[in-house]
Amino acid sequence: MSLLDLLYANPVQFANEIGLYALLSIIPLIIIYLLRPRPLKIRIPSLMFLFDIERKKRLNIFRKFLKDPLFLIQLLVLALVSLAVAVPFIMANEEAGGGSTVIILDASGSMQADGKFGRALLEADKFLSAKNTLILAESVPVMVMKEAPSGSASDALKKLKAKATSTDLSSAILLGRRMLPEGGRIVVLSDFTSWSGDDPAVAKKLAEANGINTDFVTISGRTDNIGIVNGWFESNGDYKIIVKNFNKEAQDVKIDVTTDGKNVLSSPLSLKGQSSEYFAISSLAPGTTKISLNVDDALSVDNNAYVIIPESVKRDLLYVTDNAKSPSVTALALIPYTTVKKTDTKSIPALSGYSTVFVSSPLPPEAAKSLSDYVKGGGNAVIIASSGLQDMELLPVELDALSNKTSLNVAQPGRITEGIGIEKTDVKKHFKALAKRGAVSLVEGGDKSVMLAFWKFGKGMVIYSGLADPQGENIYDPLNENVWNDFHANPAYPLFWKQMLEWISGSLDVSEYNAKTGQFIKLPATQTIKTPTDTITTDLLLLDEVGIYELPDKDTAVNLYDERESNLAGGGISEMPQAAGKEISYNVQTIRKPKNLDVYLIMAGMFLVVLELVYLRWRGEL
Repeated sequence: MSLLDLLYANPVQFANEIGLYALLSIIPLIIIYLLRPRPLKIRIPSLMFLFDIERKKRLNIFRKFLKDPLFLIQLLVLALVSLAVAVPFIMANEEAGGGSTVIILDASGSMQADGKFGRALLEADKFLSAKNTLILAESVPVMVMKEAPSGSASDALKKLKAKATSTDLSSAILLGRRMLPEGGRIVVLSDFTSWSGDDPAVAKKLAEANGINTDFVTISGRTDNIGIVNGWFESNGDYKIIVKNFNKEAQDVKIDVTTDGKNVLSSPLSLKGQSSEYFAISSLAPGTTKISLNVDDALSVDNNAYVIIPESVKRDLLYVTDNAKSPSVTALALIPYTTVKKTDTKSIPALSGYSTVFVSSPLPPEAAKSLSDYVKGGGNAVIIASSGLQDMELLPVELDALSNKTSLNVAQPGRITEGIGIEKTDVKKHFKALAKRGAVSLVEGGDKSVMLAFWKFGKGMVIYSGLADPQGENIYDPLNENVWNDFHANPAYPLFWKQMLEWISGSLDVSEYNAKTGQFIKLPATQTIKTPTDTITTDLLLLDEVGIYELPDKDTAVNLYDERESNLAGGGISEMPQAAGKEISYNVQTIRKPKNLDVYLIMAGMFLVVLELVYLRWRGEL
C-alpha cells in the first residue's frame, strides 16, 4: 500500500482543532520580512542595462522570500509547531496490550515425559509477539526474560529445559498478571496433570477479570510410568524406598544399587497394577549410591534415586567402664555407622585410633593422664558421673560432695538437648558441681549444680554429664540405690547420645546431605555450584534437578520423590478451553487506536531549529 493509499484509508484528524489557529503566526513572520530594512542602492551607469531586469523582479515581491533559506526554515518551524498544537492523529491497527505476551512454561518433572517439554517450546514460539516475557513454572516461578522482542525470545526458548520439581502454575499466572497492561495476553503451556498451590483455573479467572486474555494450552503424551516416589533413612541405618507402578498391568522390574560406581545389589521386584512396594537397602557404605529401576517407560527422571553417606559419619568409639550393663553403650551402638568398643579400666588400649572416648568409671592415675594427653592432642572425651569419680584437670567442672534429689532445667538450649525433654528426668542422686572458667553449662539442677557442660581442652573437647549410668541387675527398679536417675527410661534417650555424638564430632546428620527437588539452599555468599547438568553462580540455590550438587562445603544428593509428578495420568484441570470448544488463536489480537503524530512534528521542528543555527553560523551571523 502506497503512502497516499494509507493516508486515504487513515485520514489525518486533529484532537485539538482550535490549535490550528496557531498557523496564523505565519502572518507576522511574512510582515516582518516585508518591513525589514533594505540595503542602500547606488546606481552605477555601467549597470544601467540591469534596470529593466530589476523592474521585472518587483512585479513579484514574494519571489525574494523563496530565495531566502532562513525565511523558509522559520516558516516550516512555525507550521510544524502550529500543527503539533492541534494534535494530529490517524487511526491505526495496534497489538492489544501494547503487544505484550507472557509465556508460562510448565517445567515440572512430568513435562520431561515423552518429549512434552520440547513440544511445549515449539508451541510457545507460535505465540510470540512484539514484547515477550518468559516464565518457567517450577516449585516457584522463575523469570527467564522480560519484555524481549520475538527474536530474542525465540532464541531463549531453544535453550530451556524441563526441570524436576512440582509446578506452581497459579503463582506464575499471578506474576504474569502483575506485569501486563490491560489487553495483554498470558499463554500457559502445561500437561495440567498436577500442581502445587492454588487451582490455576482460579488464577486464570482473576487474570481475565483484569482484562488480560489468558489461554491454557494442553501438552499431552504417554502416561505409562513406574517410578521411585519416596525414600528415607531408617533408624537402624537402612535406606528404604517406595516404588510405584502407575500402569494397570502388573510388571516385574529390576533394581540395581551401585556405590561409587561399584554394584552392591541387584534384585527383582514384582509390582501389581497401580500399586506400591517397599524396598529396603541394608548396610549402605559411605559414598555416593545410585538406585536405578531397569524399566522402559515414559518418564525416566523418577527411575533413579541418589543417596550420599559422607565418610565423616563413620565413628569408632571407645567406651571405658567397669559396669557390666551400661544402657549408654547400647544406645551408642544403635547409631548408624558407629562402632563401639567396650573395655574396663584395667585394659585400656591406645586411644589414638578412636574419634571419641567415653568414660563412666573412675580411672587410674595413669589412664587419666593418658586421656588428658589424648584430648590435648585433638581427641574428644565424654566423662559420665559415676560413684568414686575424682576431680581431673580435663573436667569442665569442679566436683563436690554427693547430693540427693534435685530437678533439672536447660540453662542454655542447644542441639544436644533439643527435643529430649531432659527436664522431666527424676534425679535421686548427683554430684554438686561448679563450672570451671571457660566452661559452658547446658543443664543445671535445682540447686545450681552443673549436670551437663563442655569446654575446650587443648585441641580437643570434653563433655561432662552428671546423669550417671545405672548399675545393678534391675536398672528399672526404683529401690535400686545404684540407679541415680531415670534418664535411661526416657524414650528419647538414644536420640540424646546420637545428637551428642554428632555435635562433638562436628558431623551433620546423614539427612543433611540428601534433599528433595524444589528446596532452596541459602549460601553464605555468591558461589559457583556444579549442578547435575550445568554450572551456575548464585547465593540462593534452587534444587530443581535430580542428581548430585557439588557445593563448596559438601555434596548433596537431590531426588524428585513426588508421586503427583510421577503420575502422568493425573487428575487434570476442571476447566479447559478445548472442552468448552474454544479454539486458541496463535495470532496477536489487534485493535484500532489513534496514533498521535505531534511528537514527529515536534522532532522535525527541533531539527529545523538546529539547521537554522548552523545556517546562521555559516553566514557569519553567530
